[in-house]
Amino acid sequence: MKDTPMRRLAGILLLMGFLVALMVAFGALSPNPAVGAYPEGEHLDANYNAWVGEKAALWGTVVETDPLVIEDEYGAGKSVHVELTDTSIDVPLGDRIAVYGVVEPDHTIRVLNAYPIPATNYLYMYAVSFLAGLWVLTRLVRTWRLDTQTWALEPRPNPRSWTQHLRESLTESQGSPTESRGSPRESRSSSTESRDTPTEGDDA
Repeated sequence: MKDTPMRRLAGILLLMGFLVALMVAFGALSPNPAVGAYPEGEHLDANYNAWVGEKAALWGTVVETDPLVIEDEYGAGKSVHVELTDTSIDVPLGDRIAVYGVVEPDHTIRVLNAYPIPATNYLYMYAVSFLAGLWVLTRLVRTWRLDTQTWALEPRPNPRSWTQHLRESLTESQGSPTESRGSPRESRSSSTESRDTPTEGDDA
């Protein structure tokens, strides 16, 4: 079968469609603690008594410290409050915490494992992700090129440096100043020739 750009595009769209379908299907699965798919705040809020005695995993914000109570937010403005027991973890008010434990009656979680999530973790995650993406993009531009006829990435025979790419981009956008203004010697030479050329009145 001949490989054409249209078939490649169709294959990419088909794979992306499968990816979206799998994401939707995974999100629609019901929790099953027996296989490690633990209920979260959304499931506890919908039918708390159905999960009593089962293990659950929650991520919430500390709203009370004595007793330790967290608020697990989900959806648009929805949340569930649960009290944490059997834990000595010390988390300040307003900080986030990850909890894994057993669901007990009266909106109580018997903690099996818990750890705080500092706000700096998110900043570190976003910064590292941005720098890693920038590094990958730089490597891609330097060592690969897009063939517009076959719509395929091909390795460059001579990898380009990042400074060379910026220099060429600036040159193309601004143009060559020498070509636009001309050489000073050429300007003086042309003016001299215009003065030396006799006019018809002088010949007469």
